[in-house]
Amino acid sequence: MDQSPIARLLAALDRLDVDAAMALVAPDGRLLAVDGRRAEGSDAVRDLLADFITKLRSTTHEITAEWHQDDVWIAEVEATYELQDWLQIKALPRAFVLREGPDGFVDLRIYGAHEHPLTEHRTGAEGMRVGGRWIPPL
Repeated sequence: MDQSPIARLLAALDRLDVDAAMALVAPDGRLLAVDGRRAEGSDAVRDLLADFITKLRSTTHEITAEWHQDDVWIAEVEATYELQDWLQIKALPRAFVLREGPDGFVDLRIYGAHEHPLTEHRTGAEGMRVGGRWIPPL
């Protein structure tokens, strides 16, 4: 049996290959990213995926569970990212819901818990909170 469309998409993303990912998208495909950004139509989906990939040195996704009913695929995924600034973010939980059409996926929604854009991370220069109290940086 062939891999699921989610597994094929994640394999393309793990290779940082926008063209391979776009080969899986229907011309009228829609994407909801984990950080709330939305894209509708293949050009907008390409732009969103390309923006995501340009922020990464590498990524890996592991499907931990997957279900399929009619034209809908659902997967629980653990995502690991290494950003361009070498920051590693490991084992982020994700839920993918994909609706498949004859020309590729027509709707993909990716969910996470309280997500911000990947590049929005603390540097330590802003201090930190310990026990509810702000501690200034050294």
